[in-house]
Formats: sequence, structure tokens, C-alpha cells
Amino acid sequence: MSDGKERIQLNLRLDGHKDLYEAVKLAASQKDTSVNQFVINALKAALGRDAEAALSSQVESAIESRLAVLESRLALVSSIGNPLDEVEQQLGESIA
Repeated sequence: MSDGKERIQLNLRLDGHKDLYEAVKLAASQKDTSVNQFVINALKAALGRDAEAALSSQVESAIESRLAVLESRLALVSSIGNPLDEVEQQLGESIA
């Protein structure tokens, strides 16, 4: 690979486990990730190496929380902006 990472591949036969494969595909889709990344995360979790997954979950939660605050503040600023525009227009008319 061009980025210097060694490519390691794990081939699994899921003969007789089509339901498992379909469940993995569905779960990966629901988490908006690839099957490959979903399986890597599942293997890490099974081996007790899911700190990365826990960290990303915490980061996602923090981002969502901050986004909600920003959206509410933006809505407040937008609602203040409209009356200020009207006051500015009225002042301009009264000066003229």
C-alpha cells in the first residue's frame, strides 16, 4: 500500500451462517460504517480493545451536545435579528 501500512487480510468462511452475515451487514449499515470497520470494531471489543470505540462514542456524544447548544443559540440570535432590523428601519424613517 502506498501509505506504508502493511495490508493484512482475514478471510472468514461463514458457511451455514448467512443469518450472521446479514445481521453484520445490517448492523454496519445502522451504524453508518462499512462491514469491514464494523467487524474490526467487534473484534477489538471482543478482545477488550474497545477503548477506541468508547472514546469515539464519547466524542460523538460531546459533539452532539455542543451542536444542540449552538443550534439553540443560533435560533436565539436569529430571532433577535428580525426585531433589530425593524427598529433600524423605523429609526431611518424617523430621521428622514
